[in-house]
Parts: sequence; structure tokens; C-alpha cells
Amino acid sequence: MLQPKIGFATIVSAYEVGVDTAASHKKATSILESEGLIVSSFNKLIDSDKTASEAVDYLARQNVDAVCLLYGTYADDTYATTTIEGLRLPAVIWGTNEFDTGSTPAAQQVSEVLTEMNLNYKSVLGDLDDTDAIRQVKILARAAAAKKRLFNCRVGVIGYPRIKGQTQAAVDEVELRIRLGTRIVGVGMDLLKILMSEIRDEDALQIWREFSEGAGNVSVNREQIMDAVKAYLATKRIVQEKELNAITIEHWNELIGIPNLAFSLLNEEGIPAGCEGDVHATLTLYLLYLLTGRPAFHGELLGVLKEQDALLVGHYGAGAPSLAPSRREISLEPDRSPMGRGVSVVYQIRPGQVTIASLTGRRGSYRMMIAPGESIRAPQVFHGGIVANVRFRTNYRQVLDQANGMSHHWMLGLGDVSQELVEYCRISGIKSVTV
Repeated sequence: MLQPKIGFATIVSAYEVGVDTAASHKKATSILESEGLIVSSFNKLIDSDKTASEAVDYLARQNVDAVCLLYGTYADDTYATTTIEGLRLPAVIWGTNEFDTGSTPAAQQVSEVLTEMNLNYKSVLGDLDDTDAIRQVKILARAAAAKKRLFNCRVGVIGYPRIKGQTQAAVDEVELRIRLGTRIVGVGMDLLKILMSEIRDEDALQIWREFSEGAGNVSVNREQIMDAVKAYLATKRIVQEKELNAITIEHWNELIGIPNLAFSLLNEEGIPAGCEGDVHATLTLYLLYLLTGRPAFHGELLGVLKEQDALLVGHYGAGAPSLAPSRREISLEPDRSPMGRGVSVVYQIRPGQVTIASLTGRRGSYRMMIAPGESIRAPQVFHGGIVANVRFRTNYRQVLDQANGMSHHWMLGLGDVSQELVEYCRISGIKSVTV
């Protein structure tokens, strides 16, 4: 789970009522810390352009993810613009209901200037103990922290940078670098095969014994086990040697089924691993992992469950085991394709709140579908893979309408992080399509 680091400072004017705001400053920082944020406080009041510049120097050294500026009184808008322009970080402008101080009109005034300057900010209006105001600050801080983690993250792509027949997964590396700061690291398929061939059977069997213990059903043979575990160990070695944050493999058709276990185990270990060479999907897995603190699942839209007013989201048996309701409900089977290679980790996603996210686009068209919902128990209609039966907050037909023009790859994270995703999109210049 992310623990965002937010810079905090209070802006005042010596000419306004309420200039003595030391108590409010301390109260605000304590509240934010109680919400799980790391707060780097600039303890001088920003009461001039000079102290604003000092705040920039101090907070820049603290390596904060975002900044929160509390208006203690009405004050010159240049104090805030100097701070935000200097830090170039997502910012919260916080105005309170201390009516005599002019805090709210100051926050409203500076919002116009920040908009004209095209600076990244969010206005929050409410008292220091206002739960909604505090939540908005926290959401911005979490989204900003996730944005910083994705910046300069290294995504490995083993094989061609998308699979045959899936034009929608094509990625513009230059735009990805500009928009998200992400680097793609190409890895030849031959390297994966060479590393697999170098792994001893006894080492693979030891991994298998540890992993398969407690599974409810095991129906794979030695050859399937060897392929699956060696693909996992080889992929993990590539991740380590290339210093990757996430990885995807172009495995359909050539290696179909063989990397399933690798995806499952790597996601469990906190290394987001996406299917089918889809970089956008893999980055979304990483984003959901950062925001939820748990592995996410690379699914795709499979169809409609009319009686449950739900949609079926499923894919290969390539998800983290901890997404299953229990270890006993996991079945270890050959891949569902006719070739039946490798090991699939088969189960139904545990019931509870989930968030669906799907990132797609090219230069100038990046967009993300964001759909919070609930994973529910439903009759099994898709076999040999991982499934989630997702009921959304609106009728499934409305979800499908919003999904027009989006990728068929839908990532699923446990819990509701939809607001953080919307905020992430806003501060990253991505259009959010919220269901």
C-alpha cells in the first residue's frame, strides 16, 4: 500500500483577521498524518513571495509527492502560484469556513489564476475536521504518489510488443514516455527460452512442491509443470537482471499457456505481470497494485450475466493465488487451449468490492475506463481460467455503453479505488470514463 508524502504549508496575510494560524497549521498536519500520510511541514507561514520561494526550496528537498496549501487568511494569489509553479507537483488549495479570515475567497480567487497558468491543482473547501475535505486531500496525495512511482518505471516486454491480431494493444513508446514517464525495455523471446533451458529439474520441482501445497485440485503432468515453473524462474531472472518494475510477454500463440504460472506467481510477489504483450494493461495492473496494496488481475470482458445484472470478466489462469477465496478453491490445471501446455491457476475471484480499470489510446487519445463494482458468486459459465462476476453500480447495459471504444482487456483490483484512478487520470492528462 502506498504511503504518500505530502508537503504542507499555510498561507496568510498580515493585513487580514486570523493571521495567527499556528494552531490550525498544527491541527491540519496532525489530521493528515492520522489518515496515513507522511507530512513534510514547512513551519514558517507563507506571507510573501520570498517565504513562498523558501517553501519551494524546503519541500523540494523533502521529495514530496504533492503539496497542500492551507489558506489561513485571504492573501495574495502570487504566494500560492510561486509555490506550485516552483514545485511543479499536483497541489491542493484548501479554503476553510473561518468566515472572518477570507480563506474561502482566497482559495477561489487563486483557482482562476492556476487554471489560466495550466498548473495542476485541486480546490478543497471545508473545515479542518471536514471528513470530505480530508478525504479529497488524501485521494490527491495517493494519486500523486502513484503517478510518481509510474514515472521512470521500467516495463519489460518479452517478444514482440503486442500479440498478433491485437492492434488495440499497440503502444507509442514516445508518447508513453511523455505522458506517464514509463520506459519500455525490450527483451528477446530467445533469451527467455535460453534461460528456461538452463534451469535444473530439481530446482523447478522444489518450487512446484511449495506452490502446489494446499491446492484443491492438481491435474497437470511433469512436462507441464517443468515448462511452467521454468518459465517463471526465467522470467523472474529477467526482471531482476533488467531491473524491471513490471513485465509482459507476447505468449499468444507461440508460448500460449506456458507463462500462466509465471504471471500468477510474479503478481503475487508484487511484480505486475500482464498477458499478451499488452503494455497498457500491465501498467494498469501496476497502478492498481500501488493503490490497493494487493495484486490485480488481468481480465477481459467475456460476456453478460443477465440474471445477475453482471458482466463476466475472465482470462487465462494467470492471476495471483491470493485473489481466490481460499487455497482449497484453487485448481491447478493445464492451459485451456487445445495444446494444454503449462499450468493454469483456476478459481473464481473472491466476493467483495472491486474496481475495473482499462487504459488505452495513442498520441492525444489516452483514456481510461473506471468502473467500481462488486464481485459476486455466480454459476460457472467459463472454464479453465480465472473469472470474476462483477455487478456494477449501474445497469450492465450502461457499463457496456461506456465501454464502447475501450480495450477488451479489463484489469480488476480488490477494493474501491475509483476516485484515486479518476484523480490519477486528471493529473496525468488522461481522459477518465467513469461508470
